[in-house]
Parts: sequence; C-alpha cells; structure tokens
Amino acid sequence: MFLLSGLPSPRTYKRIMIAKSEFRVFVLYRDRGTEYFPFVFNDKDINMWEIISENEQAWQIPINVFLLYLKRSITVLKNIEPEVIHCSNLDMLVVASIYNAFSPFKARIVYEIADLHRYTFAKRINDPSGFVARILQWVERRLTRNIANLILTSPYFWEVYYSDFVDESKYLFLPNAPSKKLFASYEKQKNEIFTIGFIGSVRYVKQLKMLIDAVGEMDKNIKVFIAGSGPGYQVIAEYIKDKPWVEMHGPYNYEQEIVSLYEKVDCVYSVYDTELENVKVALPNRLYEAIVCELPIIAAKGTALGKFIEEKEIGATVGANDKEGLKSILTKWVSDENLIQHYSFSCKLIKEDYYYENNSDKLLELYRNLA
Repeated sequence: MFLLSGLPSPRTYKRIMIAKSEFRVFVLYRDRGTEYFPFVFNDKDINMWEIISENEQAWQIPINVFLLYLKRSITVLKNIEPEVIHCSNLDMLVVASIYNAFSPFKARIVYEIADLHRYTFAKRINDPSGFVARILQWVERRLTRNIANLILTSPYFWEVYYSDFVDESKYLFLPNAPSKKLFASYEKQKNEIFTIGFIGSVRYVKQLKMLIDAVGEMDKNIKVFIAGSGPGYQVIAEYIKDKPWVEMHGPYNYEQEIVSLYEKVDCVYSVYDTELENVKVALPNRLYEAIVCELPIIAAKGTALGKFIEEKEIGATVGANDKEGLKSILTKWVSDENLIQHYSFSCKLIKEDYYYENNSDKLLELYRNLA
C-alpha cells in the first residue's frame, strides 16, 4: 500500500512499478490540483483510490482535510490489511501509525522522505511556528521508532537530521534517478538556438524569474524552455506573456514525454532558493536526468547540489540571486563549445552510476524481506 499526500510523482511511480513486479499494489492519494501525472492512471493493475478530490478540499481548512483523509484511508486500510505500507512524508506516517495502533494486522512501514520539510531545521522555540516545528519533530522521532525502513533521496538528509534518531540499519539511500530503459531512446541534439531548460515541478519563482530576466537582457542567440506544472506555474505563465525568448510547455506525461523534452535543451537550470534550508541539502532528480542526458547543469552555490556539480565538473554554480553571475555563465557557455563538451564528457564518464535500475534491486529486496 502506498499512502500519498498528493498524486503519484514520477519517483513514486518507479517505486510502484518495482512493487508491482511481485506484489499486489494499492495506492491511496489526494489530488491537490498542483500536479499532473496521468500515466499512473493508465495502469489497470494498480488499485487506486482518490481519498480527497481537488474540488472537495477547496472549502476545507488544512486540518479538516487531513482528518477527512485519515478517516477515509483508515477505512480502506482495514478492508485491505496490507502487509507493507510505503508512506511519503510525516502526515502519511501519522496515518499509517494510527492504523497500526488499532489494527490486529500490523503492517511493516516504509517511510520515505524526498525533501526535508522546513520544520526539521527548527532548533528553538522563539515564535508560534517554532513551537509547531518542535512538536512535529517530537512526533516524527516518536513514530520513526516503529518503522521498518527509512528511505532518503539525499545522503545529506541522513547526515543533518535523521542520523540523530533512526537506527542506521534501517536507512536506505535511493537517489531519485531516471530509468535507463526509459532514457534509452534519448538522442542528444544540438539546437539551432542555445536553450537552457527547466523541466519538472515549477516552483522557486524568484529564481525562475531571474533566469528569464537574465536571458532577456543578453544580446545572444539563447532561449529558455520551461516544462512542468506546480505551485508556481500560473505565476510564471503570466510572467512570460510578453517574453518571446521563453517557451513554456506546461504539464507533461513523464513516461511518454520526458525524453523528448530533454532533447529540446542544451543545458539544465537547477537554481533554487537557498534561503530554504532543505534546498541546501537536496539532490533533485533534475541532477541525475541532466547527467544521463550528458547536459551541463547550473545550480546554486553553497548547496550540496552545487558541491556535487563542482566536484564532478558537470556544470557551474551561481549565487541564488546573482543575475549578473548567471549572465556571465550563459555568455561563456553560448560562445565556448569546448567548455560544453568538457561538461558533457564528464557526465558521460559517470552516468552509468546514476540510473534507477542500479538501485531497484535494493528496493525489491527490501519489500521481499518485509512482506
């Protein structure tokens, strides 16, 4: 059973497909209206329940939405009695833990964190939000005592937080890497206009606007390509209306379109807001997709992602709010083909290590041991 607080993401879909290879799979989800991953609904072998619809939750306050999700999902869980519950984020761990507390059929819980929440970085109670954060930390520490396994998508999550209270024997690092089978059809293109791409969840609006403005101010043959949906989608869609150097693709079907989207770009933009602590330690899937596509990548300085890029020599880093620095990088890249080739070759040397299939056996073995 996959307990999800949103729609299945491409990362979660990979987990589902691994489980489906040997087990019956069920998915409980909530449609937040900010994502669009229709491919998961095309698989008739996956049993799916929409616990709360986008329209239904519009008039609810957050706590009521959660309580409604809790009540309905517990009912489904009691009927199915799953052997393993794979839950994403703390709210779903709460649901799984409450179910186990009142069920004679105890499920083994796999707890996965793809992105650290801001509450994990609160060190003291100096305002109401700090008090809430400390309560959430206490809840997580209590509930993780009873999990079977903890899956993290960045080793830095373990180092800065979970190593303090989770037994290391339960920890498994699974990078949010792309499928080799899916990307086998990828053919690197040399576009007539040098194109910098942002492909994925559209957020970090300030940094996207910086990219758009930087390119607009450059006297170069260069364009911006943005693909995906997310919380910042409408803001960016409105922002680019009078900017012909920006192309926005919008929501896409990951399984069917991701390869063709990367064929449209010459480099990848992954500069996030470093005022958010979780950004400093995350390694997003965009990193691994850029590597396997042999595309140079730009990230923010002072982050784990930036450090990785610099060490592997696969791109460049820039201050999260440094528009002039970004323009300088792009000017070099547009005019220096040898530099681009150097970054691409560095990606080629390491890309075999960053396919999802290299880690899928670890996850399947974990499921086998728990079931």
